[in-house]
Amino acid sequence: STILDSLFSSLHSSNDTVPIQFKKCCYGYCIDLLEKLAEDMNFDFDLYIVGDGKYGTWKNGHWTGLVGDLLGGSAHMAVTSFSINTARSQVIDFTSPFFSTSLGILVRTRDTAAPIGAFMWPLHWTMWLGIFVALHITAIFLTLYEWKSPFGMTPKGRNRSKVFSFSSALNVCYALLFGRTAAIKPP
Repeated sequence: STILDSLFSSLHSSNDTVPIQFKKCCYGYCIDLLEKLAEDMNFDFDLYIVGDGKYGTWKNGHWTGLVGDLLGGSAHMAVTSFSINTARSQVIDFTSPFFSTSLGILVRTRDTAAPIGAFMWPLHWTMWLGIFVALHITAIFLTLYEWKSPFGMTPKGRNRSKVFSFSSALNVCYALLFGRTAAIKPP
């Protein structure tokens, strides 16, 4: 920080002992864009590097870094490659992105397999209980309906070789729930 302070103080000094390549502290696409904006819109600007060297995070009830300087009034505008996130966009305004890069993040895969009951994680246990109870109630009514039907496969009468039982009804209900992965005996 003291090196940067001495560089900036020498840049603003009136003597010409500073080499010409150091007269401009910052360079790159964003600075070229800022200079073009200043030329077209006729304004002057002073560049500085934020004191803590951070982009800005919410810590201890206030913002740090660039976001803190913008909110505190120390800076009117920040010119940098600055990631837009939800927390920052709620307190400061961003321009439309004018330059983007793609980054790849490599992550090691898990060594462990998913637990056997992982398919149940999306729903609460009470929802699974409700599905289980509803399937069994449906199977009971399906069995009773089939037995009372004059054309059904009843356990008594008509000497049929196939009989539609409660287990057959459960099989139909579960096959419908899981996409007919089991062979069913239709009523």
